Amino acid sequence: MNIKTEFTAPECEYFRRQCNFTPEERAVFDLRVQAASNVEIALALNMSTATVSRRLKTIKKKIMKVI
Repeated sequence: MNIKTEFTAPECEYFRRQCNFTPEERAVFDLRVQAASNVEIALALNMSTATVSRRLKTIKKKIMKVI
């Protein structure tokens, strides 16, 4: 699943409403939707790339639950 390219803007908005993202997950999701890389997200949110990867895994699991 590639969040950057697979979903339309309305689908992304649906996920924001339905997936119950934590504030940190929401920030990662929003940057990923804007095509930011893991490194760019890590720098923007002051976290490690490993943390970004973990958040993305959690985000993807939550998306799969509502699809």
